[in-house]
Amino acid sequence: MTSKSKPSPFRTTLRRLKPEKHLAQLKPRPHARLQFVHTATTEHSKLLYDTTVYVDVLQGRFPPNAELFLRAAEAWHSTVTGAELATLCGLLDPRRLESRAVVEQVSAVIDRRPGHRTLAPDREIWDAAGVLAGILARLQQYSRADRRRALNDALVFSTARKYGLTVLTRNVTDFDFLQQLDPAGKVLFYLV
Repeated sequence: MTSKSKPSPFRTTLRRLKPEKHLAQLKPRPHARLQFVHTATTEHSKLLYDTTVYVDVLQGRFPPNAELFLRAAEAWHSTVTGAELATLCGLLDPRRLESRAVVEQVSAVIDRRPGHRTLAPDREIWDAAGVLAGILARLQQYSRADRRRALNDALVFSTARKYGLTVLTRNVTDFDFLQQLDPAGKVLFYLV
């Protein structure tokens, strides 16, 4: 009698996400079926910020009603969002006078993120995010550029899922789709 070996973590991820079962293009759900800051009924005590949060705060357009959630919740950060913010510093034209001020603002935001509350994706998260981003790209027929963006979103989503956090984002479309593919992930949306 042979004993069955335990499936690898990656195979466990494939079984959980079932890419073969997702065949139809995803449709955005009505806002009434999503959790928004202004209508949230459940407590979201630990928030993992998506890059949209940092950008909106820096640009002074973060909604006041969502600010209450920021103050009341435990703030968590991702190395993925840090990299997305850092990319901005490299993209800005250094010959433009205003670029220096933006780089300084972004640097200050990244520096203020406490190390003990900043999570980096591990192998399990990378695997789950890769599968989610692949399913999403296939179903929605994403371009190459959209695939890279979907992978970053899936990394943030999968990190939050693993650690029992709620993603806070204004990116309704992509995170709605990710949550449709993996309903165990928690997302709280806001609008500007």
